[in-house]
Amino acid sequence: MNPVRVFALAQAAVNRLPEAAGRGLFNVVGTVVGLSGQGGVRQLRRNQERLRPGLSRQQARRLSARAMRSYMRYYYEVFRLGKLNERQILARVSISNDAALREEFAAGRSVTAALTHAGNWDLAGAWSNIDLAEVHTIAEKLEPPELAEGFYEFRRSLGMTIYQLVKGGGALRSLARDMEESVCFTPILADRDLTASGIEVHLAGHAMLVAAGPALLAQRTGVPIYPIFTRYEKLTGQRRREAGTRWGLHIDVADAVYARTTAQSSPQEREADLRRMSQEWVTKLEPFLREYLVDWHMLQKVFVADLDPERLARARARAQGLGRAPVAGIDAEMAAPTNTDGCSPDGGSGREETASSGKEE
Repeated sequence: MNPVRVFALAQAAVNRLPEAAGRGLFNVVGTVVGLSGQGGVRQLRRNQERLRPGLSRQQARRLSARAMRSYMRYYYEVFRLGKLNERQILARVSISNDAALREEFAAGRSVTAALTHAGNWDLAGAWSNIDLAEVHTIAEKLEPPELAEGFYEFRRSLGMTIYQLVKGGGALRSLARDMEESVCFTPILADRDLTASGIEVHLAGHAMLVAAGPALLAQRTGVPIYPIFTRYEKLTGQRRREAGTRWGLHIDVADAVYARTTAQSSPQEREADLRRMSQEWVTKLEPFLREYLVDWHMLQKVFVADLDPERLARARARAQGLGRAPVAGIDAEMAAPTNTDGCSPDGGSGREETASSGKEE
C-alpha cells in the first residue's frame, strides 16, 4: 500500500478516536506485527539479540512484540503531537543529568547530541523548544516526496529548524553556521549509517556503523556531544492528569564527549578523533540500550555482520577513490540515502551506495 495513504489513514484514525481507543488500536497493530515473521521484525530481533543474547524463541517474539508496541506508540504520539499544548508537552517529558547541558545553553553556547532511534525523538524535540533550547537538526530524504514534505512541515510546525539531507545540500554546514550564530541544540539520530561514510564502532562487542554527524559538528565547532537516550515511562498522579495520558517520555543525558583535535591537526588525526568520539558516545549509551531495549526501534540492518560485505567494500573503495574519507568533505558523510521502507521519518544516514543487500532475507 502507498505509504502516503497509510499515514493518511492513521492520521484520520487518531483524529477521530478517543485517546484510549486510538492507543489501543495502535497497540494491537504493534503486537500483531511484532509477533509476525515480517522482514523488518526479523531484523529487529537480530538486532535485539546482539544486546540481549540467549533468549528463547518465545522470549524473542515477546520482546519484539513489546518493541513494536513501543514503535506504534511513537507513531500514535506523532500524529497527536500537533494538538498538544505546552502544558501537556511539559508534563509528558522528564529529564535527568541535564545540569551540564543547561549550563552550556545558559552560557550562550550551542550543543550537539547523538541520539538513537529510541522512544520519541519528536516529542523530545518539541519539549526542548519549550524548556531547553531551540532545536536545529537534519532529516533524511524519504520516498515518496509527499511523505518527506509532510514530516518536514510537521517538525517545523513544532518550532524545529530542519535541513534536508541530500548530497551537496549543505545540511551539515548549515547546522554548524547556526550553532556559531545563535544558541541552539542540534541533536542527530546517529545510530545507523550504512554508507561508505559510516563510522565503525562496537556495541555490545559487535561491530556496527553509525553516522559521523555529531562527531563532525563537535570537531568543527568545538562544542561537546551529549549522548542522549529517550525512553517511555508510565505517568501517575498530577503529572498524568496534566499530560492527559498515562504514557510519558524520559530523557537520559550521558556525560559529554569532546573533540581533541583542531583545524591544525592532520587529516589522519581528525579522522582518528572522529572514530574515538563516535565510539565514546556509543559506549555511553550502551547501558541504556541494554536496559530499555524495548524502546529501541531499529528495524534496519546496522551491525556489520548483517551487511553485504561486497557492497560495503565496494562503497568504501568508491568513496576513497573520490576522496570522501569522513574528514574530507563537508556533507558527503552526512548525505542520506532515500528511505524506501516508508516508516522511518528521521535523519542520520548517508546517501551513497549502501552496504545493505537491498532486500530482506
